[in-house]
Amino acid sequence: MSELSPKNAAAIEEIHRRWIGEELAGNKSQIIELCTNDVTWIPSDAPPLVGKEAIAQYLHDNAVDLKDVRISDVVIRGSNSVAYLISGYRSRFVANGASDMQEATGTHLWVLQKTGEGMWQIAVVAWSSWKTPS
Repeated sequence: MSELSPKNAAAIEEIHRRWIGEELAGNKSQIIELCTNDVTWIPSDAPPLVGKEAIAQYLHDNAVDLKDVRISDVVIRGSNSVAYLISGYRSRFVANGASDMQEATGTHLWVLQKTGEGMWQIAVVAWSSWKTPS
């Protein structure tokens, strides 16, 4: 396996920034478009989800008004065809139907693959989360 080039690492960093921006803007469909058709999400609180339709339903059923996301400790490794990204996060949000601000801290992992057109797409998303001590 060849080492991930700086150009490919930068492309993955840009996808990560775009994801966070779209998430903050509430653009769920744009997030899903960054993924492969057979993407798998592994939430910390639900069984794995496979495919864009299942993920769209999950996002609809678990709607939150995301107020802030802080990313830390980003690590990107891989080859020029398959890569992974790991980072810490701290998010502040209001859950659907709630009025109080909540905060979650955790780690997320992406596995990305390069398409035949040379574009990176997210194939797997997994995350852990825990409540931040008050």
